[in-house]
Amino acid sequence: MRNFLVILVTLGFFFNNTVQAQELTKTQKRALKKEIRTYKKNPEKWVKMLNKHDAKVKELNDEIAKLNAQLKASELAAKKLAEQVKLEQLRYVELEKTIPTTKLPDGTVYQVQMGFYQYLDLVSFNDKLKTVRAEEIDGKKRYVIGHFENLLDAVQFSNDIKRIGVTDAFVTQYIDGERNMNFDAYEELGD
Repeated sequence: MRNFLVILVTLGFFFNNTVQAQELTKTQKRALKKEIRTYKKNPEKWVKMLNKHDAKVKELNDEIAKLNAQLKASELAAKKLAEQVKLEQLRYVELEKTIPTTKLPDGTVYQVQMGFYQYLDLVSFNDKLKTVRAEEIDGKKRYVIGHFENLLDAVQFSNDIKRIGVTDAFVTQYIDGERNMNFDAYEELGD
């Protein structure tokens, strides 16, 4: 029985080697045989080669671990930066809402008309004073200032403008960007 097992193991070894040997070219077989002979003659060289390979594998595994740690740190930093970008974008949107504009908002708003002049031209100030706007009507310019959602605030501002010498100032009403020419602030307040 014991002999049978030894024969079976030997046959398995030879069968396994022949399958692998069939895949090698003649040149590769010769090189492999030469290498095996060298290691049989000098087993210490075989041990040194194994140790060298083990050291190289350990070195490469350490490098992979280090690179994985760097990758993880980079991904974490990228995630933090993405969150910061998102917060800055939200902040930008909020700040953008606070920028004064000459565009009339939807709904009812009130503006103070400072005058209606043919020769006075303040259009060059539109970019500097975003809430001052010039409307050209029949070759003349009508200047309005402010967007007041509350009629009382607009009337108060109009009175302040009159006190500093702009006697033509009065409150106008705009609904969805269109001026209501029939609006009278004092009649509206009287109701």
